[in-house]
Amino acid sequence: MDLKGLVHRELGEGLTEEELASAVGVSVRTIANILVDELPPEPAIWETFARYFRIHADFLRSGGPPHAEELFELTEHTHPSPLGPMRKVPLLRWDQIDQMVVHEQPPRLINAKAMLETDVPGRRTFALQIRDDSMQPLFNEGEIVFVNPELSGEHGHYVVVESEDGGPEGALLRQLKAIGGQAILHPLNRRYEDLPITKQQRVLGRVVRLRKNL
Repeated sequence: MDLKGLVHRELGEGLTEEELASAVGVSVRTIANILVDELPPEPAIWETFARYFRIHADFLRSGGPPHAEELFELTEHTHPSPLGPMRKVPLLRWDQIDQMVVHEQPPRLINAKAMLETDVPGRRTFALQIRDDSMQPLFNEGEIVFVNPELSGEHGHYVVVESEDGGPEGALLRQLKAIGGQAILHPLNRRYEDLPITKQQRVLGRVVRLRKNL
């Protein structure tokens, strides 16, 4: 859904143009212009709308990163099941992780491959598909892990850590170990090497569940 569609949705839920403009922090003229397909040229206005809709400005302007599968609305709605309350969390590509870890509140809209039903808790919990064999035999390529970015990683935990250059697309799934006072990223597959974690690297979240392929 593009910016005009999002504005229409808000107005359709009962807000007036004046109320929406006040809530977003823009002028009424800006809202009126969007409704007639005159999109704001100023990056700052796009950032203001992005904060309101809790979505990255780049995603809002372009409809998502290259090859983005679909735009979903996140909700905390749950429904009962024999396993307990179930809800849907986003299955992300690795280059989409920042959508769920940059802000303390989950976005209202998110680009994702799909939405997966689960009972895993956590407001910002998301799912990833394992993309290599570096964590075999416990984690196999193609299987899905659920990651909670609100949980810190400690010795022995399995975590997702951003790459040394800070790019989420190069993030790694590793076991966090403390060896001689140094935090180490440990692969379970002996074909891969242990790596020291640098002060610049963020732990993007702790793995809280593995969904095995059947």
